[in-house]
Amino acid sequence: ELSEPSAPDRPRVGRPARLLALAPPRGPVGVVLLTHGTLQAAVALADGTLRSRRAIDAQVRSLTTGFVEPSLALLDEALSDVSLTRADLACAVIGLPMPLVRGRGLAIPNPSLAPLPGWVRTVPSIELSDRLGVPVLAENDANLGALGEGHFGAAAEMTSFIYIKLVQGIGAGIVIDGRLHRGAGGLAGELSHLHVDDDGPMCGCGGRGCLIMGLHTPHLVDLILPLHPEALDMADLLTLVGEGDVGVCRVLRDLGKVIGRSLADFCVYVDPEGIIVDGLLEGAADPVIDGIRQMLHQCAPPVIASRVRIARGRLGSQAELLGATVLARQYLEGEDARSDDMAALASAP
Repeated sequence: ELSEPSAPDRPRVGRPARLLALAPPRGPVGVVLLTHGTLQAAVALADGTLRSRRAIDAQVRSLTTGFVEPSLALLDEALSDVSLTRADLACAVIGLPMPLVRGRGLAIPNPSLAPLPGWVRTVPSIELSDRLGVPVLAENDANLGALGEGHFGAAAEMTSFIYIKLVQGIGAGIVIDGRLHRGAGGLAGELSHLHVDDDGPMCGCGGRGCLIMGLHTPHLVDLILPLHPEALDMADLLTLVGEGDVGVCRVLRDLGKVIGRSLADFCVYVDPEGIIVDGLLEGAADPVIDGIRQMLHQCAPPVIASRVRIARGRLGSQAELLGATVLARQYLEGEDARSDDMAALASAP
């Protein structure tokens, strides 16, 4: 009785099989990142390699004459540091500390409640693209931080997680099944507008008692001023935590509990693998994490709370910059080439 030859015995036809992989996109990426306190410009490769970086002190409201000119000046300096020009860029990414609605621009339900410089109404990426001669993508800064930690940092092995930004502004970036979740109106992760006080002051979002109103400014240092009026910056806060200051650790733990209460509900809805806390906190992240963990175990089902990993981010000040390179690579490789991205860079309503 004859039988078919086994697979190894069959003659092979054609060339031997070869494993092919996509080459990384060519050309550096320009990054301009505005946070609550700093305007940064960087030149990076799509694989996350940072070639150069420049920064100045800046706020949204301090850029009264516009965003484009100071951004271009800073980016030109960063390009010059590595002997490059605008013509060498493959694309650019802007990170802004505000929610962006795909196809429309800035997401503020009632702009009259939150007076901002005129350039915010236009999200100036169209002008920046015209000046640079390359596509320019815009993204919320916390979303960029989530992309950075998800590809290069503490969430590199996670497919679903939330990144909590606390130092240079308050916000969150959400990744579900490996993809950034922006929400129906670009407002997913707007942690600064988490409701924490029924009788709190009115907020620019139109609500009252938002978390950001309790902080008064985006910087955590304000939380400890009643205890340590001499504290001037994050370095002072970190020093106090390192010295084991009970009051400062209590304030940060309470902050973690406030955020953790909502995260407990989030974990029930999403069942994420992890919660990543802003790496800029350094050692001050530990009491914040303690507060979050306490509320998860108190308010979420044990089967969920026990497997959610809560970790400090590993990238610190580079989280958003590296996240911008991830967004650029996705765009250049066609993974996230959203047709309305460029429209979102046009004028806001």
